[in-house]
Amino acid sequence: MVVGCERAVVAGDLRIRVVEEGEPGAPVVVLVHGFPDTSAVWDGVVAGLVGRFRVVRYDTRGAGGSGRPEGLSGYRVERLAEDLAAVVKVVAPGRKVHLVGHDWGSTQSWVAVERYPELFASFTSISGPSLGHVSDWVRRNRRHPVKVFNLLKHSWYIAGFRVPVVPELVWRSKKVRAALNARHRELVNGLGLYRANVGSAPAPRRVDVPVMQIALRRDPFVKVGHLQAAEPWVENLTRRSLHASHWAPRTHPAAVARMVAEFVDGTPARRELVVITGAGSGIGRATALAFAVDGAEVVALDVDGAAAARTAREVRGHAYEVDVADGAALRAVAERVRVEHGVPDVVMANAGVVVAGAFLDTSEADWRRVVDVNLWGVVHTVRAFLPQLVERGEGGHVVVTASMASYFPSKALPAYSATKAAVLMLAECLAEEVKPNGIGVSAICPGVVHTDITRSATFAGADAATEQVKRDAVTRTYQLRGYGPERVATAVVRAVRQNRLLVPVTPESWLALLGSRVSPRAVRILGRLAGPTWRQ
Repeated sequence: MVVGCERAVVAGDLRIRVVEEGEPGAPVVVLVHGFPDTSAVWDGVVAGLVGRFRVVRYDTRGAGGSGRPEGLSGYRVERLAEDLAAVVKVVAPGRKVHLVGHDWGSTQSWVAVERYPELFASFTSISGPSLGHVSDWVRRNRRHPVKVFNLLKHSWYIAGFRVPVVPELVWRSKKVRAALNARHRELVNGLGLYRANVGSAPAPRRVDVPVMQIALRRDPFVKVGHLQAAEPWVENLTRRSLHASHWAPRTHPAAVARMVAEFVDGTPARRELVVITGAGSGIGRATALAFAVDGAEVVALDVDGAAAARTAREVRGHAYEVDVADGAALRAVAERVRVEHGVPDVVMANAGVVVAGAFLDTSEADWRRVVDVNLWGVVHTVRAFLPQLVERGEGGHVVVTASMASYFPSKALPAYSATKAAVLMLAECLAEEVKPNGIGVSAICPGVVHTDITRSATFAGADAATEQVKRDAVTRTYQLRGYGPERVATAVVRAVRQNRLLVPVTPESWLALLGSRVSPRAVRILGRLAGPTWRQ
């Protein structure tokens, strides 16, 4: 039964307001807020935890409904750690709790886990490094002043907070308070945290409590370098990334709650999950194998269910039959993948078909087929999976298979080239949109690569017998070229690791790209010479 109550805990000469919610007998999670917040900053996180845990949060001294100490010494992190210990002993006597701290809530929590390890089963630190760790790091790197400056420059505002009177005057502005989503009381009292502690941090101690740091990749104040300062001092340290800014408990509460729950449960780190469409053969199959060799778990999607299953067996992954031209079906598969395997880290929209022939010979049905698979298939794939990556907040990567035809106009491939050019532009637009979410985008542009796609190519305007002759001729040409899909797969994995957007693969693709930039007219002339129109 979920219950909730509010109580006051006496810590020294102060009364601390404490709120408890959740299952009485469940594991206890204690949340500690930072500056200039109150315990209300955790509202969304509590909603994600309260069904499985007993969640305790409180207003730190000088904030919310808690008392305010007299003098700066009352804001020393040692005193704040004593408050935390007092709260834990009252709300969970004789039990270890799981501690989560944000900003100054994390900074004081570091001191608490150092001095009262018997009270804590785990500690999750969010954008609040230990002052002692950072001071130790600065000392160890004092012979590298540029390195030290590059880290400490992100804390420029601290100098301003330590200036007398001026910050208090700034806090009178309603616009400033609204921008910080804070009240005047917390802003003024919270200055004591900076004035009492910065420059006089307690010496760090070894931490044996398991610690998880959530690195907020868009935090303008706390960088990964601050977090790395903890590494020499923590026996059991885990670090996870969340593509959020400083106030992630407010802006990304579901992601924070999920990470905390997984850490509390001891959920082991999972393998990278890669979803590939058109994975039954060719570049898709080769890429599945390449990611599997790289340690990833692979989900193979293909309109040919048997082919997808063969690839899945080879990579010890999972297979689903789906037509990428069917948006509803693809969304249903994406939801099954999420439920059964989790949110993917890499999504590759690779399925494609070839329709060759002059524009005047290409029927409306041909156009619909190539657009439905090559363009709508990519759109459906991205629309089905990308929201999952964004919602999760841990970044990821989207790969689309474009082509050298994206920037090499050919009279033999108007329909195919038009769809691949659209896919390339989609990738370039998408890259800018999802960059703030920490999601990369790569457009893979192969040239002449020997895959089974040539055996299923459609030649507009040709009868069945002529079409088969042309398929055989193109297939032989591609075989003689000798450039296999496994080389494209290697380029895909490299592009994901290096976060490259435009990825020409074969030598002719690189040359076509260079030519399109240097002399588009010369490329168009080559395009007129590259292959017959197939007209009868």
